[in-house]
Amino acid sequence: MKFFMAALMSASLAAQVVPAQSHQAGVRSRIPAAEYAIYSAVIGKMFPGDKASSDSQSKDEFFVIVDRTVNNHFATMVGRDEGKIVKQEFSSIISQETIDDYVAKNAKSYQLTKSFNLKLEYLLSTKHEWGFSNLVGSIALSRVGFDSGGNQALVYMRDYCGPLCGTGRYILLVKNGKQWIVQKTFTAWVS
Repeated sequence: MKFFMAALMSASLAAQVVPAQSHQAGVRSRIPAAEYAIYSAVIGKMFPGDKASSDSQSKDEFFVIVDRTVNNHFATMVGRDEGKIVKQEFSSIISQETIDDYVAKNAKSYQLTKSFNLKLEYLLSTKHEWGFSNLVGSIALSRVGFDSGGNQALVYMRDYCGPLCGTGRYILLVKNGKQWIVQKTFTAWVS
């Protein structure tokens, strides 16, 4: 029975994997393309060498992205304001416009679409699709806050690697020509 369930789950996952550099026609996201460019830059930095795992022995050919945007739920649980956390950690290099835009956009969760421009294959999946409280080996992303010139961006990323294994980090990026570069990362929590 366990083999049957594993095979069924694998087949279902494989059917949903999105080919690299896919842009599903006809699907509109309320999230603009500029934010997907940030997601792609962050994920590209996270998975260098076009591998779905940082483990050199891993045979993973795709990774999972949670299909709704998230915020730092730990900050919310303990009553901390994300804007204040970000201002404190990136104080000398982040604009107030970027913080304000980030906070406003993350007041609620948004549906992500298969609009990522990645070299890696990925699965866009609901958080509770397989009955797990959190998908193992998945990442979740916030909306992206920008300054008014569109040259600075802030995103929060949650990376789950298993039970009691994960990281939440804020990533500040700057635009260098047409390319987004990670300027600084702040790890908000580790489990």
